[in-house]
Amino acid sequence: MIHTIKKSVFLLASIGMLFAFSACNLDPEIYGEYDRENFENSESAFDAKLGDVYVNLQREYGYAYREGFWSLQENTTDECVVPTRFAGDWYDGGVFWELHNHRWTSKTREISKDGQSANNAWAFAYRGISKCNSMMKWMRSIGLDEKRPADMAELYILRAWYHYLMIDNFGNVQFVSQLGENGYQAQQGLRHEICDSVMNDLLTYVPQASEMKVYSRVNKYVGWMVLAKMYMNAEAWGVVGKSKLMPQTAEECYAKASAYCDSIITLGGYTLATNYFDNFKVDNQTSPENIWCVFYDASFSKGMQFHMMSLHYQSKDSYGLKNDPWNGYCTTHKVLGIYGEGDTRINCWERGQQYSKAGAPLTAKAAVDTTVYLQMPKYTRLPKNWPATVEEFIERAGRDTTFNKDGTWVDKKGKEQIKVKSLDFEFPAVFTDTITTLTNSAGNKIYNIFEGARFVKFQVEEGVADHMSNDFPIYRLADVYLMKAEAEMRANGGVANEAAVAAANLVRTRSGASAYNAGTLTLDELCNERCRELMWEGHRRQDLIRFGRFTGVNSVQNNSDPSNLWILKYTNDKATDNLPGQKPHLTPEYMKVFPLPDYVVENGFTQNEGYKE
Repeated sequence: MIHTIKKSVFLLASIGMLFAFSACNLDPEIYGEYDRENFENSESAFDAKLGDVYVNLQREYGYAYREGFWSLQENTTDECVVPTRFAGDWYDGGVFWELHNHRWTSKTREISKDGQSANNAWAFAYRGISKCNSMMKWMRSIGLDEKRPADMAELYILRAWYHYLMIDNFGNVQFVSQLGENGYQAQQGLRHEICDSVMNDLLTYVPQASEMKVYSRVNKYVGWMVLAKMYMNAEAWGVVGKSKLMPQTAEECYAKASAYCDSIITLGGYTLATNYFDNFKVDNQTSPENIWCVFYDASFSKGMQFHMMSLHYQSKDSYGLKNDPWNGYCTTHKVLGIYGEGDTRINCWERGQQYSKAGAPLTAKAAVDTTVYLQMPKYTRLPKNWPATVEEFIERAGRDTTFNKDGTWVDKKGKEQIKVKSLDFEFPAVFTDTITTLTNSAGNKIYNIFEGARFVKFQVEEGVADHMSNDFPIYRLADVYLMKAEAEMRANGGVANEAAVAAANLVRTRSGASAYNAGTLTLDELCNERCRELMWEGHRRQDLIRFGRFTGVNSVQNNSDPSNLWILKYTNDKATDNLPGQKPHLTPEYMKVFPLPDYVVENGFTQNEGYKE
């Protein structure tokens, strides 16, 4: 496991044994005897305490955890679907249907599970805010706020970033500036009021932040990135003209965003990686374009599990994995369809026949009865020994029967309704582009066990277990270029100018896609380009809202809108099968923000408009 040693050494050298101190708690057998009280009240404790602040981003329940913040950004969009598989896998109480169908409530797991201390998005953010406040209070108590102003600024920026996430996801939240206040004890404010509090901290402390690039830590360039994001989304949030610290027109906001993007591009020293996939390798700490990452390590900082979330059980043999993956998350054929000819980013997805490391085609053995046979789409009838007709199925099942069109079977005397016994088949492990159902709760639709392209953008290391060592990029330079292009276009009435085309093409042509010109680079196309480039990096929900494709008629498949990628969201309460007679569910405008968790409302907060449960 060379990479583990390399990454550990890299991190320890970068941030002063940040995680080793935290993990070992300064064990006397390792570090010798020491005076704990004096150590806790000395500058020497800084690295250990700062490590605890950043741990909130890592591990399970962190930024990229499958059931928390990341899930709300991706499972509510067209990029990501989690079908309930054969035998009821991934039903999870219907939560993925709620998210994909835009039927979430204040009690939905990702929003409210188990309250303040658990793995929901609200708790994640305010836990991080609390850790920042604790660290700042400690630094003030021993005078480090004056001795280390850049480190103090780092904490203010990190705290502002958490609040930015809450403004974006929940709207009317609260600004928690004191240790001891938690996610519902501080006073609730309106969105534009919290925006002002965040902007005040950013405008005050980003200039004081360090320009040093200490891996996985916040610096001035991260601060500029958060400022750019605030300006980019101000119009979509409805705070323009209300916020005192924001420009008073949307055009001015976009101009500000463009200027901060320029600062990162010209002063940050970041460059695009030659190969797109280098940003997601096991050892991606060497990427020249990753501005801020969540540090992961298979042994010491767990929580990176995309391979387990997405790959099929049989994929264990493809990658020599230690454990069976969980056969869940995938994407749809509509998303796959936006990759143009020559675009290497299509290789984010594992598709088609799967093979073992030795090159043998993988299969899955399963029993199929007549009911399942009649339900199966023809394209899924892939086993070589699959009956071509119902009559052949009957004959091979060994029952002397005749067939009724309603799917039942009767003996020749017509006295008894019976079913032909199940037949065993070897299904080839073929990851299909098409997904036919999200709702296999009955557990009898064998054909959907391989449906959906699987996510392999992050390099899957041979022999890895449940956790990978690939770091997760929160912000990359490619995002800066695409924001620059968008800001230029929006400030120019939605029309691409020379600066927008140049910025977008730097990202696009890197992956072999054809270059844009002023006529082909539209806002809709830029939204699709962000999808291709930033797939599953936690940006999609915010992007769809900003580009007007999250609510109303643009929240479902719409033949008049060729850029619209929804395919499985329908009006039936929890049924998302694409069946005749179902009508698309048009997401109402109020669902651009999530409801406040039920336990927050119970503590006196006013629920967001539209949510009445």
